[in-house]
Amino acid sequence: MKWLFNQKKSDEQNAPAAAPDIPASNDEFRADAELAGEFQQAFLSRSYPQIPAVHAPGRLRLEFAHSYQPAMAVGGDFFNIEAVGPDAAGIFVADVMGHGTRSALITAILRTLLNELQPQGRHAAHFMRLINQRFCSMLRGLPFTFFASACYFVADTTARVATFSTAGHPMPFFLHRVVGRVAQLEPPKPRGTALGIFPDDEYGGGSARLQDGDGLIFFTDGAYEAMNAAGEEFGLIRVEEILQANIYKSGAEILAAVRAGIAEFVGTEPLHDDICLVSADVTTAARKI
Repeated sequence: MKWLFNQKKSDEQNAPAAAPDIPASNDEFRADAELAGEFQQAFLSRSYPQIPAVHAPGRLRLEFAHSYQPAMAVGGDFFNIEAVGPDAAGIFVADVMGHGTRSALITAILRTLLNELQPQGRHAAHFMRLINQRFCSMLRGLPFTFFASACYFVADTTARVATFSTAGHPMPFFLHRVVGRVAQLEPPKPRGTALGIFPDDEYGGGSARLQDGDGLIFFTDGAYEAMNAAGEEFGLIRVEEILQANIYKSGAEILAAVRAGIAEFVGTEPLHDDICLVSADVTTAARKI
């Protein structure tokens, strides 16, 4: 009996594998993708930090809003807003090469690095260099090439100043509501390449003054590279025109206007890239309860 048992076990091990149930596999893949997409959306929908932690009349504070639309069930665009002190926020917006499951996995690596290095996130250029070094190290040995463009912005509400750095990512638009003007920030030099390419790359740092009424609009290239049926891109000029036309509205209302403008332009054409939009309003008004 023991021999028969062992012989049966051997026959089972050597038998050809059963053909996979393709429809069942597809259903399982779709379910996994939907679950991953829901998890990603839930993560992005976390509550924003209160900056500063305690607001006093006449002091600056920050209000945030975002809009995220992946081209597939999961996307490679993401943002992260964290307190880097009781009176300062670090805003990180990134676009991982490609989209879909593999890109979403790389965003998970970047999120891990952001959490680990958050205590050093007060200085934008230094933080970008650290992220790139660690990111390059973690990607070493992978069979595929991955990189991510990124923009990092640190807003200090006490000093009323912001520092920023970019890694091959489009610079945010700065809304100067006091004078009714919209302008895209100039990328600081040296202009570092995307994260994950050169571990010793240098990233320049820029700065800007913050005052009551200012606003910032961060975005990924999916916003201005969205195409209509004629193959025409939405373009940065259209984005800027929408921002100018809605400059005195809140950040959330401005993002809704940009989304509506893109949707009207694209029509029935499917999105070919993720769209991530983030706004930060600078105000002295008390928080709404």
